Amino acid sequence: MMPFGAGRRICPGMGIGTVHVTLMLARMVQEFEWLGYPDNGKVDLSEKLEFTVVMKNSLRAKIKPRA
Repeated sequence: MMPFGAGRRICPGMGIGTVHVTLMLARMVQEFEWLGYPDNGKVDLSEKLEFTVVMKNSLRAKIKPRA
């Protein structure tokens, strides 16, 4: 899986796209309080095979704006 391609035909916007995603994620972490859901704290790390190996049960979170 190469979202920006590779080699001679690589996407010229790869750098700016990567920077934007990084900044957006940083702002979300900064602006919101992230809590595990459900609150028991157990994370199921079992996998399933699709196009790639993915988590069988995806991670979930409660998100609250910081005061």
